[in-house]
Amino acid sequence: MALGLLFLLLLMNVGVALLPVYGSEDDCWVDDRVDYAVCFKTERCRSICLGHSYVDGRCQWGFPNLLPYCQCLRSKCHS
Repeated sequence: MALGLLFLLLLMNVGVALLPVYGSEDDCWVDDRVDYAVCFKTERCRSICLGHSYVDGRCQWGFPNLLPYCQCLRSKCHS
């Protein structure tokens, strides 16, 4: 009985950890892997994002992506 309760508590904790956090800074950035697949120059990423009516652009590095990619800032978010 105690083992079943412990298993249930572990499942609940994992489920809570997998829920997305809304309103965070990362929700403001949209991936653009079509127009600029590998982002080498932030200026080019920014110009592509501005052409798509976004506010700003950046080259995003990070795990699990081995190559940087372009992200565009939504207009309703502030950087």
